[in-house]
Amino acid sequence: MAFVTPNITDRFTAYLADILTTRLSLAVWLTDEYTQMKPAGNIKVLIEEGDINAVKNLSGYYLFNDLADGNYNIIIESDLYFSEEMTVAVPCPDPKNPVIEITLNPRPAYPFPNNATLVRGLLSNTDPIVNAEVSVLGKTIKSKTNEKGEFALFFEGIKKEDIAIEIKKDGTTKTVNATIEEGKTVSIGKITFP
Repeated sequence: MAFVTPNITDRFTAYLADILTTRLSLAVWLTDEYTQMKPAGNIKVLIEEGDINAVKNLSGYYLFNDLADGNYNIIIESDLYFSEEMTVAVPCPDPKNPVIEITLNPRPAYPFPNNATLVRGLLSNTDPIVNAEVSVLGKTIKSKTNEKGEFALFFEGIKKEDIAIEIKKDGTTKTVNATIEEGKTVSIGKITFP
């Protein structure tokens, strides 16, 4: 004859059937490229295979538990940031630290502060040019165009400088010049592309 004795505490009684064990398979840490802090707004992190949504913990990590071994496509969607996709392997190379870090690039609708140093523009032909790569020559500053053909490039630590902006889409490249000044937004208006 066997007896099961519950674990009795002053707060609750836990029976063996009440114990649930999970294994952390993957944690995603997101960073805002502009602020270098946690991103703002509503963000959805999911695994494409099976449409599995992450659970966000209080520290800001997006967690996936009990995934089978294999490759997974992680998708990040937001109103304020461009969508990101990344393929990761489970188990991670370091199973004791299964954290993937992803930096999110702000969309033109991002709430930049009034004193931000920005260059804004619009790419179009007869229709908006979507997902064109926009970068500053000689710098690591880059972005892309949204569904309306708009882009925004942000700068830090620049007083006043002449820059060359390179636009690429489907093998075609165009360069536009602009002068930026600290704390001001420069609009280069509508750019016909190509």
